[in-house]
Amino acid sequence: MANRADKATFDPGALIAPLGFDDFFREHWELKPLHLSRRDAHYYDRVLTNAALESIISSGDLRYPAIQLAKNGSYLAAEAYTRNIKHGTESFIGVPDLEKVQSEYRSGATVVLPALQRTWEPLRYLCAALEDELSHPVHANAYLTPGDSSGFTPHYDTHEVLVLQIAGTKRWRVFPPQRHLPHRSQPFIPARVTLPPPLLELELKPGDLLYLPRGYVHAAHTSCGHSAHVTIGITVYTWVELIGELANAAKEMDALRAALPPGFASRGEFKKVLRQNLSQCLDLLRDNIDGERLIDGFLQKVDSARLRPHEPFNSDAIVIGLQTRLKAPQADSYRIANEPRGIVMEFAGKKFVLPDKIRVTIDEMCKRQSFRPVDLSGPLDSEGKLTLARYLHGEGFLSLAD
Repeated sequence: MANRADKATFDPGALIAPLGFDDFFREHWELKPLHLSRRDAHYYDRVLTNAALESIISSGDLRYPAIQLAKNGSYLAAEAYTRNIKHGTESFIGVPDLEKVQSEYRSGATVVLPALQRTWEPLRYLCAALEDELSHPVHANAYLTPGDSSGFTPHYDTHEVLVLQIAGTKRWRVFPPQRHLPHRSQPFIPARVTLPPPLLELELKPGDLLYLPRGYVHAAHTSCGHSAHVTIGITVYTWVELIGELANAAKEMDALRAALPPGFASRGEFKKVLRQNLSQCLDLLRDNIDGERLIDGFLQKVDSARLRPHEPFNSDAIVIGLQTRLKAPQADSYRIANEPRGIVMEFAGKKFVLPDKIRVTIDEMCKRQSFRPVDLSGPLDSEGKLTLARYLHGEGFLSLAD
């Protein structure tokens, strides 16, 4: 499957132009919707085109759940449009049956390509650049809907939504939030919602953008022609996630691992005890948790989960062994420091975080003119030395010695 469009990447700031990020965060982020009408049908051509979408679907390279069909507010069972193809003793699972996909599409189903940033490079670069700007995880789903149809009933999302209209038009109705900034664990439940009159009614045309904060209920319907759009979803880290790190840290405290009193849930007199002890537990956390270390650990977790553009596959490689002679870069081209979260190595715009205990091994790598993994000292066994050397070589920090 082709996975490239124009090689020039799409500037994430262009998504909300002519607004800048500062104005967008101040006036709209988590506050209210934004509709930008651009009158430029080719505005998103470097992100995705209708022809590219058709090509992606027609290639047959996708596998369920990377291609899904939605109709009348729910997703169709995969068996309705995919098949398994036997290949010797193995099978390719969830291969789309393109005739069935086309048939369902003609009867009103929306074709959904979830997490398209995984395989479509321009979207991957755009999502990665947005993550750099926002520090929140970003994904991209593509939707292709036939004329006079809607794939989904009114609902809200638990992530921030940027809708990029790629081709055709789609009429949107936006309703007031049913829940203010719902957490990802608080999904939309249709049975509990009675919709008021819409706040906004608008038509998205190619090149337009619609931003919806999470919680805003919305519904969309195509006119006489089909519609193609991409939804950029931003699944935000909230204070709930940061506070969750406190619960993880609490597991290291002996006093907080003690059992609740026997009968605590069935005997009413224990309610007062629980309330008093909970207050004492909060005091223990406040007095004993290293906030700086907790935040550093959380930031490390966020950084390790960040979306990054794929490095091209390179067939010219050598397998590093215990006897392979390697070398570190020039001393002025990298930085190594001890921080609460571990050893932090910065090199060529990259940052690695490694365990404290291997500092002596890292220092030895850097001090020697060249070395073999087998000769390194420190706490690692032979397998550990080899794993570390292969990792740092793969990241470009180590290279083959002449």
